[in-house]
Amino acid sequence: MLKASQITEETSKRPVRYVIAHAVAMTIVVAAAMLIMAGCERKPVLTHSRFKHLPEAGWHKSLPLSFKPEYDDSTRAYDLTLALRHDNSYPYRNLSLVMDVFTADSSVNRQTVDIALADEYGNWLGGGFGALYQQVLTIARGVKPDEANTVVVWQAMEGCDTLRGLTDVGIIATPH
Repeated sequence: MLKASQITEETSKRPVRYVIAHAVAMTIVVAAAMLIMAGCERKPVLTHSRFKHLPEAGWHKSLPLSFKPEYDDSTRAYDLTLALRHDNSYPYRNLSLVMDVFTADSSVNRQTVDIALADEYGNWLGGGFGALYQQVLTIARGVKPDEANTVVVWQAMEGCDTLRGLTDVGIIATPH
């Protein structure tokens, strides 16, 4: 015949084993879920930019700026953005540029770009700190790296051989 103390002892051991087994199983499930989530993590989106500093004496019409955009993945499409930095001494409201985009097979896509840098009241557009402002304009969307191997930028302001007040010109490549 069983004593009451033996029965109580047996039933109290059973739930403890169950609790420990359940805790171990939950730990394994959580660890597996964390590993799966880490494997699904997206790569960070990297933006690459290249800027050319312009001489203080100004940007002459005959001086082109050449850029080789940097791409992380040759199979991915990118957006190309033109960035312009100027100071308060820039004398015009707008800027006219000619851009040549060269492909890997050396064909050229030429475009004329007109960018408003100030409104009709003379207030600078874009963002910036102090006396330095930056204006950006997307020039190409969804291009593959072999479709935009090199970008050459020319200033095309009519009646102005040397353009003063621009400090930097750049090309920014961002995954599409």
